[in-house]
Amino acid sequence: MSQKLFEDIQNLFEFFDQCLNVKFFIESEKKKNELIITNKEQKQEDIRKDYKQENKVNKSIYDEIVEMHMKIGEPYMEIKEEKRKLLEDIAMRIINCKMCELHKERKKAVPGDGSPTARVVFVGEAPGYEEDKKGKPFVGKSGNLLMSKIKDILGLDRSEVFITNIVRCRPPQNRTPEKNEIEKCSPYLLEELNIIDPQLVVALGAPAAKVLLMRDEKITELRGNFYKRSDYTVFVTFHPAYVLRNPGVMDIFNEDFKKIAEFLRSI
Repeated sequence: MSQKLFEDIQNLFEFFDQCLNVKFFIESEKKKNELIITNKEQKQEDIRKDYKQENKVNKSIYDEIVEMHMKIGEPYMEIKEEKRKLLEDIAMRIINCKMCELHKERKKAVPGDGSPTARVVFVGEAPGYEEDKKGKPFVGKSGNLLMSKIKDILGLDRSEVFITNIVRCRPPQNRTPEKNEIEKCSPYLLEELNIIDPQLVVALGAPAAKVLLMRDEKITELRGNFYKRSDYTVFVTFHPAYVLRNPGVMDIFNEDFKKIAEFLRSI
């Protein structure tokens, strides 16, 4: 049997090995024609390496393709880790921020939370009572409603999205953030979005929509629509707290999330 033919057969057996989880192996010196079958629980890769070292067979094209495929995830993980570190830096600056008067009454500032490589980011208005206490966005009643829609309609976990606000300290009595407070705090949001580079940003309520779109229409005029920007698409819907106060709009809120789900499936 020629060396070239032998290498071709070996490559074919290795292909069967990957497809069927069964190892076909030919020993060259001791048992040239003996077929040894070992199941996937055995150390297949060690056997393959020993065989190649003993017989000085060069890597097959198939082996090289497999090795390259296994390395594909490495650059992605490095990028994800770098993004995570950058978001942590922003979080530390938010925690220590004193650029507006809201820091005087806060218990905890509230950085964004979630995946540094999220395809979709949800942007609310400002922390509430529970968020101020825990230092995490959307963990109260409105957060529970938001997460139920993310899981039940979008089929995503909290760890797969990114959730944040335009203002990071709780305004007194949960009032709407004032213009100067938004101007001081919203650059953190823009930094987060620049790092994450999402495909879709969901504005929860009018204040978030105004910051993201730089438009001043009412929420009823903006809601339910997609707005294409150069860097990402913005979708506007109600803030979950508004839905809790006005249960009559729950069906509209659900329809909005179905639109979001359809958009994510299309990209």
